[in-house]
Order: sequence, then structure tokens, then C-alpha cells
Amino acid sequence: MKYSTVVLAFFVTSAAPCNGFSSTSSTRPAMIGSSFTPKMSTVNVKAGSSMSMLVQTSGGMMELDELLEADKGITKKVREKPGLWKIARAATVPASLVLGFGLVPSPKIAIHAAGAIVTGIGGVIGRNKITDIGGDVAKPSIAQCLIENGISEPLATAAKLEALREDLAVHPDDFQSMCAEIYRKYLVGMVRFDHKPQSAELTELQNLKDALSLDNLAVGEAHMLAAQDWYRSMFQFITEEDLDDEDSKERMALNKFLYLTERALKQNDETEEAFLYEMTRTAKVFNMTYHEALDRVEEVVEPFYERALKSSRQKLGTNQVSTTMLERARRTLGVDDRVGFDMHESALNDEVRSLLGYSEDGELDPKTAKYPEGALERLDQLRELLSLKKEDVEYEITSEGMPLFRATASDAMKDAVGGVISAEEAWDIMEKRRSELLIPESRSDELVSSVVFNSLGEPMDELQKYAEVNNEAAVYSSMMDALEAKNTVVQLLERAGYSGDFYDDFCNPVRRESVTKEMDSKERYNVYDMFVKRSIKNSEDGKLSEEQDALIKDVKGILAIDDVQVETHAVKEFGPKLNEVMERAMNEILDDYAPELVETLSTEINQVIDDYKINEKMIAQNGRSLYSKALNYVSANAPAGVPTKEQNEALKALQELYTLDSNEVVPFHLTAFGPVYKKSVEEAMSITGVIRPEFRKSLEDLRERLGVSESQTREIFMEAVKQRMIPMVEWIVSEMEKTVFSQQQLSERRQKDIGEDYFQSGKKADGTLGIGAEVNVLGDIMNLIDFYLENGIAEKTQIDTELVDDKEVPVYETLYPITALETGAVDQQMAEVLYRQFVVGSFTTAGPNAERYENSRATWGGILGLSSEKMEEIGSNIADTVYDNYVGQNMRTKGALDQQDMMFLANLQKKLGLSEQQGESFLMQSQKKVLSEELDAIFMNSPKAENIRLFREKCESMGLNLEQDIGVEKGRVTRMFELEIAPGLESG
Repeated sequence: MKYSTVVLAFFVTSAAPCNGFSSTSSTRPAMIGSSFTPKMSTVNVKAGSSMSMLVQTSGGMMELDELLEADKGITKKVREKPGLWKIARAATVPASLVLGFGLVPSPKIAIHAAGAIVTGIGGVIGRNKITDIGGDVAKPSIAQCLIENGISEPLATAAKLEALREDLAVHPDDFQSMCAEIYRKYLVGMVRFDHKPQSAELTELQNLKDALSLDNLAVGEAHMLAAQDWYRSMFQFITEEDLDDEDSKERMALNKFLYLTERALKQNDETEEAFLYEMTRTAKVFNMTYHEALDRVEEVVEPFYERALKSSRQKLGTNQVSTTMLERARRTLGVDDRVGFDMHESALNDEVRSLLGYSEDGELDPKTAKYPEGALERLDQLRELLSLKKEDVEYEITSEGMPLFRATASDAMKDAVGGVISAEEAWDIMEKRRSELLIPESRSDELVSSVVFNSLGEPMDELQKYAEVNNEAAVYSSMMDALEAKNTVVQLLERAGYSGDFYDDFCNPVRRESVTKEMDSKERYNVYDMFVKRSIKNSEDGKLSEEQDALIKDVKGILAIDDVQVETHAVKEFGPKLNEVMERAMNEILDDYAPELVETLSTEINQVIDDYKINEKMIAQNGRSLYSKALNYVSANAPAGVPTKEQNEALKALQELYTLDSNEVVPFHLTAFGPVYKKSVEEAMSITGVIRPEFRKSLEDLRERLGVSESQTREIFMEAVKQRMIPMVEWIVSEMEKTVFSQQQLSERRQKDIGEDYFQSGKKADGTLGIGAEVNVLGDIMNLIDFYLENGIAEKTQIDTELVDDKEVPVYETLYPITALETGAVDQQMAEVLYRQFVVGSFTTAGPNAERYENSRATWGGILGLSSEKMEEIGSNIADTVYDNYVGQNMRTKGALDQQDMMFLANLQKKLGLSEQQGESFLMQSQKKVLSEELDAIFMNSPKAENIRLFREKCESMGLNLEQDIGVEKGRVTRMFELEIAPGLESG
């Protein structure tokens, strides 16, 4: 059925609203049980009454009040009679009769309202329409129920809301969504009507959640949506400057919203992941990160807890505050443990300052301020309340008392330095002040240390001013004042129990506090230089007394001049005087050495050291250059450059005079006499390069006379050996290149046209490798090996031990300090070729040299510079080469192998560690290769029947089949047959 459009008008009825008040007036009481700071506001009651009154309410309730004020029409009538609405939706009677509506027809319907009521036709409202109206009225009805019943008893209010839901026939899920929207508006009102957070608002928000029966998910969603609502309505009128201003209402309101959100989520026992999610998306509404939002929360939390701590200090000594109460407050407010600890320390500091008598604007008389009686006990009570340590109290007392102590101590120190009072009297004054300020006695040295910089600061400032204009006399005078102040300060420090390093603690420019912090290294050195020079000028004989030397050492400490700078200054200032005496001593000793002369000269040098308080190490510093000069003199004037016995005695005396160690002068001797020794080594080498045993003793005697160490002469010897060895290696390489490469290959390798080349035998280079090349470099190689071994170049080093016949014997490793590869006389490729050739020769050579070659293989590889792995690799692949060389050479010269050759090969097989089958295989391969080359040579020119016959018979005599053993192709075998029988067929 379709119904005509109707206009519903309210009739005043006698039905009672939810809280029992008449519909003509509503007082909307303030929230019960809330300690939220009341906000006085005027609420106009418009339900037919002109009455108005002042009530105390929260911002959330005021927001709901505005929601109800905006509610008009039938929904307002329905929420005033929810019980009757339940009856109306259950029956098909005219709703106008039940609810007291008069139906005013549209102008198009020509019936009277009374007639409509009589007939009931015009006033009937369908159930679907009733349901829609019930849903529309639910949200303001929820708000009205919260206002009427409050949220101080959330469970009771929740029960009434559930009854309301049933009366309005709203689905539970829809009803919870409406409750969440009411929570959302309530939250916006809490921030909109009061930008200052209140501690009771946390309970208020929790009670609201429980009254509305909302779960955590709904609360999180409500906070995010409330943030959007508030952002859209408020932030379009707020500038960035407002949000940056910590005192602006807008920033405070934003911080409050974030704080309420953080607390609401935490109090709901959200998981860390859920909290992170909800807090992040709420912060994102305000263009903030998660961490930025938490920083804003701290801006709200800390003032809350700060007020609680201030109140706790006021209630100290009563039973109204306890550690447990503070812990509960921190947990409720969400105060982080670290932040809480810092705030406790701050509260302790505030109490210390309060007891000292600081005014609100931080003013205090530093010389008279002191703690009242019982202050220490009160601070200890506060310490226990705040769960702090005794060290924390001591720290706060000391840090606050230090400036006050310094004010008194500075005056006392100044009087002591000026001679007005003694150091002991100054100490008594400072100790009394320390006691008044409750500073522990254990901090006395720290207190005195704090005034050291003030005491030395004035003379050091004066000194620096004079140093800038190079006023040497004024610098000296100011430094003497500083030294006098320093002595007084040290007395007070010792009285206070100080046992540290004064110069490092107070004068080290690296430290943050230092008496020389305003002076750089150059300025400090300049002051030191001026003080030393003025000290010498002030002395009677131009020499430093013991007292002056002590003052200079004090100045060195104050100015942080290190030992190197002192030595540098001494060398510059007094070095010429010392050097003059030492050089004269050198000349006299070299000209006419005598022990008595050395003793006299030593006394003169020590006198200079004593007169100018020079560090004795300067004797050795100057002596090194003078001793080197003496060696050059001896080298130039000694016979053949070798010092005589008398000259060596003079040099030994100079070493002792100059306090030089014998090992220290060895490098100087090497520079002066090294060329002489090298020349003697070269002369001692014979044509073969080997130094004969009789010459070795002479070289050792020469070494001792020259004063050169054994290790250094070994280096000189090695250098001479290297120079002799290089051409020997180059000769062997040259001969091997001619053996290995053809003329064209050799030209390409050497990158030049070498022309027609011949060996010593007169044979041209043909590129044939091995013994068959008719060039054997084994003799030259053995000469090089003899040169290396007989000169003792190789060095044996023990690397391990092993058991031999139940006896432990050492295991040695041979080192080759000079190698062909290292000298550059051979490259890697040719070094491998040379080693391979030598190994092949050691296997194929017969006679007395065979064993010698075989025993020298490892030595030759070491001289070349090959690794043991590389030598092993080459040796393992050499069997085929050995067989090819031996078999090829003998078959080419003799045509075939005889019985003696076969015996040699059998012996060779054992040397190479081959089995009988392997030996036969290598022999067959070598023969096949030679015969294949021979057959190719026959067919290269016009093959003759006689040559083919001889070749065939040769193969048959060796038991070899042309096709199967030698690998001759079947076509060629046929051709050979035809060529061999052709002359017989032709002759008939």
C-alpha cells in the first residue's frame, strides 16, 4: 500500500522521558563521579521553557548536548517515548493515535485531519517506515541516555542503552556503530571545548567505552575518524606558526588528542602490533610519524607528572603520598621509566634549590646561602620516595653547591696567592663553606680543583697579552706570578687530599678546561722560548742554575711543552755550543788518539751539559752525524780505504765518547766501507765465480776491520753473486732458445731479425727440442749449480723433525735467496722449459754424470725460482718426452734400436716408475712417431719402390704392422703395395 505524504506535528503529551523529567525542561546534569576540571557553561533548555541554568559538564557532554539541540522532528518525539514507539511498530494501528500525532494532509488530499483519525486510513504508517524512524532516532537517543544517566557507573548505563536498543529495534551491529559514532563525537568535544588535558579524562574515556560496550577495534576506528573530523573542522583555520608555538591552544589541543588516543589504546591492553597500527594511522591524519606523535604525547604526560611530583614534595613527611602512589600515577599517565627517572632527578634538584633559598626568579646570594636545619634528612626522605640513590642526592647537592662554594673559595684563593692570608687559612675558609653547603668531604679535592683555573687565569691572561707583542721581560714576570700562584694552589690541593698529576689535570690543552686553553701550540712554545732566554740573561755567568732549571721544568709543565719540543729547543738554543765541543773532540782524537785525551774531552762535553741543563741524549743525537763524518775521513785517508788498527781504536773511542751503541754505528760503517768490501768479494771470485776457501778467511778478517756486521756483508756478497749470476743465466737461456725455436720463432720472441744463427757445434737452429737437437746445455746448467752451491748461496732452515730408526732427526728446507726469475734473467715459460730439459737430460744421460744430474734436479728448480708444485707437475708429464727424445735420436742415427738401447730403456722405465705395459706403450708411440715422419718424408718426393721396400722390411723386422701399429691409412698401404710391385710387373 502507498501512503500519502504527511506532515507530522508534535502534541504535548504527559509521557515521561528516559530520566523521568518532564519534556518541558531538562537540566542535563554534569557527569557524575568525574574530577574533570568543571567548565561553567550556559545550557538553554528549549522544550517549551525559557528556563536556563549554569551547570558543570565535560567537553564530551557538551558535544552531545549540541547533538541533541540540533535534533528536530519525529525522531525527537520518538526518543521521548521509546516505549510507545515499541508498541507502534508491533501493531497496525494508526501511529497518530499511539504517539499523539495529528495528520495534516497534503493540499492534494481533501480530507480533514479528524476524518483521517476516525477512518485511520490516513494515519497508518507501515512497519518498514517505523523501522527506519527507529534507526534514525537511535543515535540522539544514545546521547540523551548518556547525558541523563552519566558514565560514572558505566555498567548501569550500558544496561539502559541495551534496553534502548531493544525498544528501538536496532540491530546490535548497527547499534554498536552508532555507539562508536557517539564515542567519536564525545572525544572531539573533549578536545574542542578544553585544550588543556585533565588527569580524570582518562577515567572518563574508559568509562565511556565501557558504557557504550565498545571493543578495542571500534575504539581504534573511532579515534582515527575523530581525528579526521577535528582536522577537517579546525585545521583549515590553523597556521603552521600556531602548531609550532608550544604555548598555542591549537598545539596543546592537538597534543591532548594524541595523548588521549595513546592512553585509550594502552589502557585497552592492545598488542604492540595493534597499538603501532592504530597510533600510526591516527598520527598520519595530522601529517605526523609514529615517533613524532609519541613525542607530542610526552609533552602532555610530563607536565601531568610534574604537578604530581610537586604535590608530593609539599606533602613530604605526611602519609598522603607514597612510592606506590607515584608508581600508579606513572602507569596511569603512561610515563616511561627513563622519563620518570629524569623527572625524579629534576624534582630532587628543585627541592635542593628550594632548601638553599632560591627565589622564584632564580636569584640567590652565593656567599651567604646555606641549608636550614634538617635539610639533609628531608632530602633523604624525598630520595626514598622517588626511589633514587644516595649518590643522586650527593650529586645534586654538589652540583648546586659548587658555584656557591667557588664564590667564597675564589676570594680566599686570591688572598692566599696575594699573600694576604696563608694557604692554611684559605683552606679553613673553604672547608667551612663546604660544610655549610653539605658537600661531602670526599669531594674536597674536586672543589679546590674548581678554583684552580680562576687562580691561574689572571697571570696567564697577562702573559698571553705580552707574548703577542714579544715583550720578553713582561712575559717572564707574568710567568713568575703564575708559578707563584701554582705553588699556592698545589699546597691547597695537597691539603684537600689531591694526588693527581697537576700538569695533566689542569694544564693539558686537550682537556675541555685548561689554564692554557686560549693558547695554541705555537704560542705556548714561543712563551717557553722567551722564558728560557730571559732566564739565561738573568743568570750571572750566562749559565742556568739548579733553581732556574727547576723553574724551566715547571714552565714546561704549565705550557704543556712535550719532550720533543724541549729537545728541539735545546738543539736550537744550546746545540751549537755542544756541537762545537764534540766536533773539536772528534778532530783531536782522529789526529792524535790517546786514552787520556778522550777522558779530558769527555769532561768538557759533560760540563756543557751541566751548564745549560741539556738532556744527555743530545750527545748521541749530535754524535751520530759527527761519527759518520769521522768514518768518511778514515775511508778517504786509510790505505786502500781499509782503516788501520790505530784508526779503528780512535773510532771505538769516539763511539764511547758519543755514547753510541756498537749496533747503532754499523749502518754508518756499511755506508763508508761497503764499496771496499764489495770490491774485495768480486776480486776473490775466480773465473767460475766461486770464492775459494782460502779467500773466505781473508774476507771475514776484512769484515771485522771494517766494522760491518755479518748480515750486512752477507747482503753485499749476495749483491755481487747476483751480478755474476745474471749473465750465466742469460747465456743458458740464449742457448736454449736456439734449441727450442726456429729462426723465425726466435726473431719473433726477441722482436728483432737475428739473421742466420749457429750453435757452438756449427749446427743451425731448427726448432728441435731435446737431446736430438745436438745441443746440450746441461754442462752450462751444472756450472751454474756448482757456482750456487759452492758459494753457499742456498740456505737450509729446520722446519720440523722426524723419527729415523727410532731417533729424532731434523727436517730441513732449502731456501734460494737469489733466483733466475727474481733477477729477471728468465721468464716463467723459459724457466719451465729449462727445468724440463734438465729433467729429460737427467733421465737420458748415461755414464758418470747421470747420477749427478739426477741429484741436482730439485736444486736447479730452486735456482730457477720454480715452486715445488710446479716442479712436480713438470716431472709427472715428462715420460713421453724422455721416450721421444731417446728413441727418436737413436732410430734416426742407427735406423733401429739395438739390444743395448732396449736395456737402457728398461732401466729408464724403472727410473720413471713406469709399469712394463706403460713402458711398451711409450716405446710404441715413440717408434710410431719416428716411422710416421720417415714415411711422410718418402712420400714428400717421388716415392721409389726400393725405399718403400726397405721401409716395409724395417717395420716387419720390428714386428710392427703398417696399418694397425703405425696407423698408416689403408689407401696409403695400397699405394705402397702398388709402388713396390710396379717395377717387377713392368720388367716381366
